[in-house]
Amino acid sequence: MVTKMREKGQVTIPAGIREALHLSKNSLLSVTKVGEGILLTPKPSVFESASAKFTKAAEENGVTLESLLKDLKKVRS
Repeated sequence: MVTKMREKGQVTIPAGIREALHLSKNSLLSVTKVGEGILLTPKPSVFESASAKFTKAAEENGVTLESLLKDLKKVRS
């Protein structure tokens, strides 16, 4: 599905998705940047907590984004 961003950054979530996820006018949504995309989830996301834990573990073990991307290229070859 495609939706258009309006003047103040507002987007419309299609009715079918709102209904399937039981979203209403005052529903809380979690907005997270994922790579070059946006992850929009109802309520505060478990993803954010997991992401924070992964980031901390990666930093503690010297894992960088560059090293992950390098390994990804190897795996894809």
